[in-house]
Amino acid sequence: MDLRHLKTLVTVADADSFASAADQLFITPAAVSQQIRQLESEFDMLLFDRASRPPRLNSNCEELVRRARDLLQQFEQLKSSIHESHVAGRLSIGSVNGIMVSLLPETLSSLTRRHPGIRLRIEEGSSQSLVRRVQRRELDAAIVTDVMELPATLELFPLFSEPLVVIEKSEQDSGSWKETLRKGPFLRLNRQSAMGSLIDRSLKRFRIRVKEIMELDSSDSVVQMALAGLGCGIVPMGRVPTDSARLLTIQPFGEPQVYRKLAMVQRKNTDTPALSHLLYQELQAQLAQRH
Repeated sequence: MDLRHLKTLVTVADADSFASAADQLFITPAAVSQQIRQLESEFDMLLFDRASRPPRLNSNCEELVRRARDLLQQFEQLKSSIHESHVAGRLSIGSVNGIMVSLLPETLSSLTRRHPGIRLRIEEGSSQSLVRRVQRRELDAAIVTDVMELPATLELFPLFSEPLVVIEKSEQDSGSWKETLRKGPFLRLNRQSAMGSLIDRSLKRFRIRVKEIMELDSSDSVVQMALAGLGCGIVPMGRVPTDSARLLTIQPFGEPQVYRKLAMVQRKNTDTPALSHLLYQELQAQLAQRH
């Protein structure tokens, strides 16, 4: 018996149609039907009522699906336990500024606890420079934000989206987010960075001209300058510390609100596929705990 056929059966049961299951499994509906018929042949019984459209599970199939779930879960647990006990190697990671002080430390701490054989090297940089370094094999993977174009040799794995906000010291006479930005002075985030480029494109899309007073290299610097009353700025909401938020007027940026998108990038034929996959899994697990 092929375990893939059991996985197909469970997917059909969950998706409630052969076509939907085919989409999830990235195979054709004909291939799904063929695998189901092979299972019926092996068990010598019909599993679906094909008189209905779409075909429905019959009583024989319901019991088989339950047992198939248990078997597939046991197989995955076995595969995971064997895999985790042998994971070792060196993983070089890049990260955009700001992630180092929030998401990444917890992720890497959990990763190394689970896999003591992994050795890590971590560097910070801009999204564009990190993408180039991954492409040149100087880094195995990198956490980047709002990459517009990706070389064909690289692939992107989405992580999460974060809203952008307009900030200004609370003592200022704030109006709407548009009025705040037009009134200025504006604290611009380096437009050569991916975040700065996203903000610049969004300002043009919303037809907002700002009165720039300075250009800064990090969202943290924009927050500090805004706290000093030097102007308004645009930053990811996650970069505004809780103790600073009460001193600032914070408004959503954009209608609809603009979001930055964080993702992990790696080479399609990476030298460390298992380690990069474990890093991505751990990032997702940490994000799930936060929501």
